[in-house]
Amino acid sequence: MIQNMMSVDLEDYYCDLPFHTWNKFQSRVVMTTKTLLDLFDRYKIRATFFTLGYIAEKHPELIKEIVSKGHEISSHGYYHMDLRSMTKDSFEQDLVKSLEILRTIGGEKVLGFRAPFFSISENNLWVFEIMKKYLKYDSSIFPTKTPLYGISHAIRNPYMISNENPLKEELNGPLLEIPMATLRIPFLGNLPIAGGFHLRFWPTSLLKLGIAKINKSGFPAMIYIHPKDLDPHMPRVPEYAWHYYWGLDNATKKFESLLKNFRFSSVREVMF
Repeated sequence: MIQNMMSVDLEDYYCDLPFHTWNKFQSRVVMTTKTLLDLFDRYKIRATFFTLGYIAEKHPELIKEIVSKGHEISSHGYYHMDLRSMTKDSFEQDLVKSLEILRTIGGEKVLGFRAPFFSISENNLWVFEIMKKYLKYDSSIFPTKTPLYGISHAIRNPYMISNENPLKEELNGPLLEIPMATLRIPFLGNLPIAGGFHLRFWPTSLLKLGIAKINKSGFPAMIYIHPKDLDPHMPRVPEYAWHYYWGLDNATKKFESLLKNFRFSSVREVMF
């Protein structure tokens, strides 16, 4: 059985809001992350935690617990900024700041990155030039098209990026790209099934079908979850749309079904 990749976008429920508002909210990330850690312990799963530098700085004991359990710490940036609104300098500063904090607290070299909001588009592929200087892999591209993100024609399986075009493969390329899991539907395109809202929205049978098809093609699937996705009591935030709350009551049961039926480990263990 193919070993898939399990990842956690380690952020608090309020981190989709502007940074200057974060101190208004009561943190829930330690509690909700421990729910995830208990599930991973139960099913003997190691995961990659794409962690905000801000969260690591605020809760260093949580990061140390994650590392002590054999999970991998990678970067999710520091401020949870949409890369589509950043300059080259501001992105590099944010990335380096997060890497230094995560390495100091976690005690390990950070290998990978995931863009907040999956915010890599065809208009900001320059981010790969910066990532190549510091990292071994990225897991930000979603090979689908939604109103919020995605590159519909992107490669669907892990690949080494080309120096000339990060959306093309080059055997000895400088950086590994690990796209999010999608299910190819004839005439409709790629359906996002990797996790988050899609975990809560789609029936479990569809998620399992998608992972099984990826595995049948010989590749591991990249799955992700936020701690808040398993929090049925997540506070109501006026700025958040309906999809933030859809399916929270049943999400843990659905997620646990995936853990029971497929093998998962961290990016570091599966790909390196």
